[in-house]
Amino acid sequence: MYTLLHLAVLTITVLLLARVLPGFRIRGASTAVTVAVVFSLLNWSVGWLVKVMLFLPAILTLGLLFLIFPLIVNVVVLWLTDKVLASFELADRRTLWLAALAITLVNFAVHVALRAHAGASWDPNAVVHV
Repeated sequence: MYTLLHLAVLTITVLLLARVLPGFRIRGASTAVTVAVVFSLLNWSVGWLVKVMLFLPAILTLGLLFLIFPLIVNVVVLWLTDKVLASFELADRRTLWLAALAITLVNFAVHVALRAHAGASWDPNAVVHV
């Protein structure tokens, strides 16, 4: 369920980015769904490799790189998505970074909302500490 919700939000984000950013081009709504699916699959399959490669620099920067870790991973994965799909085009680096920033912020908001929703849901086995 959360995966489908995440794909739907990512598809809406891609559609909005295509309208707002001039260098962000998709052919249609079906392309937005394809971009969301390919982006998610690449994030799942290649994202871990980027995280592993950035782990040592993150430690050397005393953890400061961990704050922008998701942004860097999204930039790499979005660039790969652009290279894989012919119906999706990013015109320049500025568009790539702005789109990755928008996707990172939307992903963060969705994760916070889902975590708040899961924490606020009723659990019959919950232990109440007084």
